[in-house]
Amino acid sequence: MIFAGLLYLGLFVLAASMSRHAQLVPVQWRAAKHGNRLRSAGWLLVVASLMLALWSADWPMRLLAWIGLAPIAGGIVALGLTYGIRWARIAALLALLLVFAGLVSRG
Repeated sequence: MIFAGLLYLGLFVLAASMSRHAQLVPVQWRAAKHGNRLRSAGWLLVVASLMLALWSADWPMRLLAWIGLAPIAGGIVALGLTYGIRWARIAALLALLLVFAGLVSRG
Protein backbone atom coordinates (compact mmCIF):
# COMPACT_ATOMS: atom_id res chain seq x y z
CA MET A 1 0.00 0.00 0.00
CA ILE A 2 2.74 2.40 0.91
CA PHE A 3 4.70 1.98 -2.31
CA ALA A 4 1.55 2.41 -4.39
CA GLY A 5 0.76 5.70 -2.68
CA LEU A 6 4.33 6.93 -3.03
CA LEU A 7 4.35 5.96 -6.70
CA TYR A 8 1.17 7.92 -7.39
CA LEU A 9 2.42 10.93 -5.43
CA GLY A 10 5.72 10.83 -7.33
CA LEU A 11 3.97 10.80 -10.68
CA PHE A 12 1.61 13.56 -9.52
CA VAL A 13 4.53 15.75 -8.44
CA LEU A 14 6.35 15.06 -11.73
CA ALA A 15 3.24 16.17 -13.62
CA ALA A 16 2.94 19.25 -11.41
CA SER A 17 6.54 20.20 -12.20
CA MET A 18 5.68 20.58 -15.90
CA SER A 19 4.73 24.05 -17.08
CA ARG A 20 1.53 22.84 -18.74
CA HIS A 21 0.23 21.48 -15.42
CA ALA A 22 1.35 24.41 -13.28
CA GLN A 23 -2.22 24.99 -12.07
CA LEU A 24 -1.82 21.94 -9.81
CA VAL A 25 0.49 23.79 -7.46
CA PRO A 26 0.11 27.09 -5.61
CA VAL A 27 1.09 30.26 -7.44
CA GLN A 28 4.22 30.74 -5.31
CA TRP A 29 5.63 27.40 -6.50
CA ARG A 30 5.36 28.13 -10.21
CA ALA A 31 8.80 29.72 -10.48
CA ALA A 32 11.50 27.83 -12.38
CA LYS A 33 13.50 27.07 -9.23
CA HIS A 34 10.49 25.38 -7.67
CA GLY A 35 9.85 23.42 -10.85
CA ASN A 36 13.30 21.88 -10.57
CA ARG A 37 12.68 21.07 -6.92
CA LEU A 38 9.32 19.52 -7.74
CA ARG A 39 10.92 17.42 -10.47
CA SER A 40 13.59 16.20 -8.05
CA ALA A 41 11.01 15.48 -5.37
CA GLY A 42 8.89 13.55 -7.86
CA TRP A 43 11.77 11.34 -8.93
CA LEU A 44 12.75 10.79 -5.29
CA LEU A 45 9.21 9.63 -4.49
CA VAL A 46 9.19 7.25 -7.47
CA VAL A 47 12.58 5.80 -6.53
CA ALA A 48 11.52 5.57 -2.86
CA SER A 49 8.43 3.62 -3.86
CA LEU A 50 10.55 1.22 -5.91
CA MET A 51 13.07 0.76 -3.09
CA LEU A 52 10.25 0.18 -0.61
CA ALA A 53 8.73 -2.41 -2.95
CA LEU A 54 12.07 -4.20 -3.25
CA TRP A 55 12.76 -4.12 0.50
CA SER A 56 10.96 -7.34 1.30
CA ALA A 57 11.47 -11.07 1.36
CA ASP A 58 9.03 -11.47 -1.55
CA TRP A 59 10.67 -8.76 -3.63
CA PRO A 60 10.04 -10.44 -7.04
CA MET A 61 6.27 -10.29 -6.52
CA ARG A 62 6.46 -6.72 -5.24
CA LEU A 63 8.59 -5.72 -8.23
CA LEU A 64 5.96 -7.21 -10.51
CA ALA A 65 3.25 -5.33 -8.59
CA TRP A 66 5.24 -2.08 -8.88
CA ILE A 67 5.71 -2.56 -12.63
CA GLY A 68 1.97 -3.17 -12.95
CA LEU A 69 1.03 -0.20 -10.80
CA ALA A 70 3.26 2.28 -12.65
CA PRO A 71 1.07 2.57 -15.78
CA ILE A 72 -2.12 2.45 -13.71
CA ALA A 73 -0.95 5.30 -11.49
CA GLY A 74 0.23 7.23 -14.54
CA GLY A 75 -3.12 6.70 -16.20
CA ILE A 76 -4.97 7.95 -13.14
CA VAL A 77 -2.78 11.06 -13.06
CA ALA A 78 -3.36 11.66 -16.78
CA LEU A 79 -7.11 11.16 -16.51
CA GLY A 80 -7.26 13.40 -13.46
CA LEU A 81 -5.44 16.14 -15.35
CA THR A 82 -7.67 15.67 -18.39
CA TYR A 83 -11.02 15.79 -16.63
CA GLY A 84 -10.29 18.35 -13.96
CA ILE A 85 -7.65 19.57 -11.59
CA ARG A 86 -9.95 18.90 -8.65
CA TRP A 87 -9.98 15.16 -9.43
CA ALA A 88 -6.18 15.05 -9.58
CA ARG A 89 -5.91 16.82 -6.22
CA ILE A 90 -8.47 14.50 -4.62
CA ALA A 91 -6.58 11.47 -5.92
CA ALA A 92 -3.34 12.89 -4.46
CA LEU A 93 -5.05 13.19 -1.08
CA LEU A 94 -6.27 9.61 -1.39
CA ALA A 95 -2.69 8.52 -2.15
CA LEU A 96 -1.54 10.29 1.02
CA LEU A 97 -4.21 8.43 2.95
CA LEU A 98 -3.02 5.18 1.36
CA VAL A 99 0.52 5.83 2.57
CA PHE A 100 -0.76 6.72 6.03
CA ALA A 101 -2.95 3.61 6.20
CA GLY A 102 0.00 1.47 5.18
CA LEU A 103 2.15 3.00 7.91
CA VAL A 104 -0.56 2.48 10.53
CA SER A 105 -1.18 -1.12 9.51
CA ARG A 106 2.53 -1.93 9.83
CA GLY A 107 2.32 -0.94 13.47
